[in-house]
Amino acid sequence: VRIILTICFMAFLSLVSLIPGRPQPGDSVFIWLVAETPALLQKLLHVCLYALFVLLLVWTLEFIQSRTYRLLVSLIIAVAFGAVMEWYQTKVPGRYGTVIDVVLNAAGAALGLLAAIFLL
Repeated sequence: VRIILTICFMAFLSLVSLIPGRPQPGDSVFIWLVAETPALLQKLLHVCLYALFVLLLVWTLEFIQSRTYRLLVSLIIAVAFGAVMEWYQTKVPGRYGTVIDVVLNAAGAALGLLAAIFLL
């Protein structure tokens, strides 16, 4: 169940990261909502979603005996995934990847790591 939840969350992150930036007539309400989300809220969502992503990863990778190693692997996966999504956005019409967003993803991952240390 844990792995399925984490994979679904990664799919969700991919979906919202790779939606074209300019909605077209006939696009779904979901596409319009993502494309029209105010910039400041988008930045906040980077941090919150990647914090949750790290929490899910730490929880899912519980089979790794070393807690330190599990935390480190979770952080690396989340930061790498965020960087890849930002790079891939450069190939999506109306979207662009930025270093600032990579930093926000990493900051969110770091906050998630801190939460995992205290919660898991």
